Amino acid sequence: MKKFILLTAFAMFFSIAIVHAQATDVAPIGSPYLNEAYEEGIVYLANSNFKYQARYNAFADLVEYKQNGTTLVLDPSPTIKKIQLNNTTFVVEKYINAGKPKLGYFARLDSGKVTLYAKKVINFKPYKKGGALDGSDDLAEYKKNPDRYFVKFANTSGLEEVTNLKSLIAAFPDKNDELADYAKKEKISAKKGDELALLVRYYNSMQ
Repeated sequence: MKKFILLTAFAMFFSIAIVHAQATDVAPIGSPYLNEAYEEGIVYLANSNFKYQARYNAFADLVEYKQNGTTLVLDPSPTIKKIQLNNTTFVVEKYINAGKPKLGYFARLDSGKVTLYAKKVINFKPYKKGGALDGSDDLAEYKKNPDRYFVKFANTSGLEEVTNLKSLIAAFPDKNDELADYAKKEKISAKKGDELALLVRYYNSMQ
């Protein structure tokens, strides 16, 4: 498992911590973790699985886990089939981020002919010293952003980001009218994962 250790991630954290410590003694607001506390986790590989106390770092997009009293990390790798953290299933998928393809962890919301994923997003805003006139400083902050939602169609390898409901429904030409009616009836929003899951689940249940 140690081949998954991502030392560059720790170097990044230390760099942020050093810069922040030089500026102020106040800890950053918020947290880089989806859940601060470690949870019971199971890492599934191709031919084996392992149980660990783990947590997902959404800021760095990696999973931290404890092994023999040492904290190690798992970067998104194709060798990882899935990671179960409490009631959330994370899988590794390739997607386009800032115009470039990369691997990332995604929370799987529903699966079938179409699979729906949520990309958890936490950004870091560094400390900023206030101007001479106002004298107020902006504290460093980890800020949770809205989830990004993606769908993956059966027999395809890429993810498509859900940007709006109209384009999502248009991606299902065989059931376009039925899905449009269902979305209108249920008042589905493209910005809410639980509502998108209803729509995808409805499609997956159709023959």
